[in-house]
Amino acid sequence: MRFAVPSLAMLLAACTSVPDAPAAEREYGVQLYHLREQMAADPLGTLRQVKQAGFDSVEYVGTYSVPQERLCEETQSLGLDVAAVHADWRQLRDDPAAAVASAKAACADTIMLAWIPPEERQTLAQWSEWIGYLNIAAREAKAQGLAFAYHPHDLEFVAVDGVRPIDLMLAEFDPLIAFELDTYWAQKGGQDPLEFLRENEGRITHLHLKDYAADGSMADVGSGTLAFPAILAEARRQGIRHYLVERDDAPDVWESLANSLDSLRAMPLQR
Repeated sequence: MRFAVPSLAMLLAACTSVPDAPAAEREYGVQLYHLREQMAADPLGTLRQVKQAGFDSVEYVGTYSVPQERLCEETQSLGLDVAAVHADWRQLRDDPAAAVASAKAACADTIMLAWIPPEERQTLAQWSEWIGYLNIAAREAKAQGLAFAYHPHDLEFVAVDGVRPIDLMLAEFDPLIAFELDTYWAQKGGQDPLEFLRENEGRITHLHLKDYAADGSMADVGSGTLAFPAILAEARRQGIRHYLVERDDAPDVWESLANSLDSLRAMPLQR
């Protein structure tokens, strides 16, 4: 039997080539709060534009003017993953089963809470009460085949009655509950997002990617002060699944998304 002898060029290529990053590490999505006006006016058309802009997933803020099943159908036809649905706080508290069923109908893999109104979080006792509600909701999500996560802003990193709500959550949440770390809001609350990632490995499943300008305002990814190559490297090392671009106050929403995506794609995939 004769064996083919590889050429010198083939041997050199095999020794020096670097495997391409797994697909999951190259995919970025959009938190649709960034496109809230567009989604309100034309949900399905906006989803198509998101795909055309080069993104691979979306995250909903609530539901829109079409049935959730139609949203699911459209994202599937476009090849968009649905990273999560941010649920209404009242429904999640009062009827978690219905909130989870709605998110599931939209083809989300995670249901999430991202906002508790000020009157509901004035004291540490109120925060503890909400942790109880969310623990119940997380168990309902599991029963329906979905994950559950919480999205902190800056306020969770500011002490209430001497305790930071984020620390109370880390201590008292059911292990079923994960976190969606927003890089800007963590920094705004005085918490280094990279440090938070490192200290809470295994508890974060989603990242919101927005930059922190020198004056404290929001900025497109890559145009502010945050160390995104290091943040992304740590997130990938941990196996974080969803990377979602967002900027709440973008003057031109599509240009902002393009700027952030270009910056992210140009960043080295550190290991």
